[in-house]
Amino acid sequence: MNKIKLRKLEDIFQNKDVEKPAKGFFTRANLAQAWKISEQQANRKLKKYVASGLMETKCYRVKSGQVTRPIPHYRIK
Repeated sequence: MNKIKLRKLEDIFQNKDVEKPAKGFFTRANLAQAWKISEQQANRKLKKYVASGLMETKCYRVKSGQVTRPIPHYRIK
């Protein structure tokens, strides 16, 4: 692999696109911990709440381990 290809790969996988979630947005794990339920149960509740319009969802690119990936965050309307 030459230097140019390596630089392109680094640009893709670096955390240049990391976004800070807006105030009031929480991940499924955060909400599950606050509600004292499992993440699977929280996921079911969140799907119902989003479908009924009680909560809104937005994907933010956050660092997860060594990579940056889009993770849905939720907020009560």
